[in-house]
Amino acid sequence: MSNVAAGWYPSPEDPTQNRFWDGGRWTEHVAPIAVPEPVTAAAPQFSPPPAPGAAAFSAPAPGAPKPPASSKRKWLIGGAIAAGVIVVGSVGAAIGSGGRSETASEASTAPVVSVPSPTPEEVVETPPPAPVVETVDAVGFRAQAGSHLDDMLKDLDDIVTTVNEDGFWRLLSNSGELAFNQGQLQALDVPENVAATWPASLAALEATQDSLTDAIGTQDGPTILAAVEIVRAQVEASRGVANTAQ
Repeated sequence: MSNVAAGWYPSPEDPTQNRFWDGGRWTEHVAPIAVPEPVTAAAPQFSPPPAPGAAAFSAPAPGAPKPPASSKRKWLIGGAIAAGVIVVGSVGAAIGSGGRSETASEASTAPVVSVPSPTPEEVVETPPPAPVVETVDAVGFRAQAGSHLDDMLKDLDDIVTTVNEDGFWRLLSNSGELAFNQGQLQALDVPENVAATWPASLAALEATQDSLTDAIGTQDGPTILAAVEIVRAQVEASRGVANTAQ
């Protein structure tokens, strides 16, 4: 048994609270300590009893005194003082942090160095790339041109056969086939050395075909056959130009 008298003493678990000692053990009655004040009574000299939770508390002793009413007033006064300290500390911290941010901002400001624009004399213009000149395969050109010209000779032979058989109704079909081959010749890629002579020979060939078409319109056999020979001669002339391609 402890010889410490029952009363309110600082809690061994929380120094900010008083806990009631019933003379034999700590009770569950606690009260906040707002402002420390001199303890008039001598603190009990004994080993601290077990903390609440380490052993179950017994019911408070009958007639245990309640905390004095003045302790509540002290708690309110102490809370107000603590709130004032917190507010003052917060304002001070805000002012201090504001000063530090301004200093950091001033310290991070670096001078801006402007780079002068180059003068027109300093600008070096890159010349445009040289155009790529594609080389036309002369051998391929001669082969294709010769094939289309051979087809035109066959069409002319068909016209002669049609006239000899008095089948004038087929002449318009033969004329259309000549025009098709003319278009194929004009679509060929031309080597550089015949770039001027080849188009001229094709223009002459087209003109002879126009004359043949006019002759077919007359349905006169001798006139048509004469026009056929003129076209045939121009076909061979165009072949001669194609063969000069290199």
